[in-house]
Amino acid sequence: MRYAIGEIVLVVIGILIALSINNWNQNRIAQNEEKKWYGKIIGDLNIALENVKTESERFKGYQVIHRHIYNETKGRATYDPEIKYQAIRWNPGYVPVISENHGSDVSKIINERVRDALNAYLKEEKSAIKAFGDFNRIKLEMVRPFVDKHGFMDSEIVFNEVQSNWKNVLEKEVNIISHDNLKAQYDSEEFNQILSTLWIQSGYVIYRLEIQEEQINTLKQVLEKELIK
Repeated sequence: MRYAIGEIVLVVIGILIALSINNWNQNRIAQNEEKKWYGKIIGDLNIALENVKTESERFKGYQVIHRHIYNETKGRATYDPEIKYQAIRWNPGYVPVISENHGSDVSKIINERVRDALNAYLKEEKSAIKAFGDFNRIKLEMVRPFVDKHGFMDSEIVFNEVQSNWKNVLEKEVNIISHDNLKAQYDSEEFNQILSTLWIQSGYVIYRLEIQEEQINTLKQVLEKELIK
């Protein structure tokens, strides 16, 4: 069977149109699926934002403690039962929500604007993780050995007043730190260096959390704009 050139051209055009429509449909499906993913990321960003605010308040609380102890060393303050002296040895946790849930899938994102915004956020989350790690290293390598060496923890209080679930320590009902033993170190250069290091590093964590909060809001705005397109 012989076909005229015009018929062949029409057939080719029809095939190309069909392929184009199929590609458009596939892209549209992929975009819709990606938008569902955006919604999940926004949900996790809301969780991350709450975590950031909580940790920021926690570290601001640490700075209140550091400042109060510093003022005690200078004779400008005295023992305050409302101060959590035991927090000087606590190691805070950090949950990198977006890195854990979406970090390995960034390359799968089709939308370049979203991909760039997510990468920018993940960079800041990584910086926050490092800041927390550095702070905890100070606690593990400097503070806890110092606390143990000078007997800051009062074993009588630990074994007779601390609940097995530790809840009353967290709620400030009990101070497990011997204030007398703590105060005895106020004039030592080692303690001054530890206190100064804690102040600086806790401030750096707050700084990183503030930047992370800005990046959360930026990424949310990008995702929300893409969702309404």
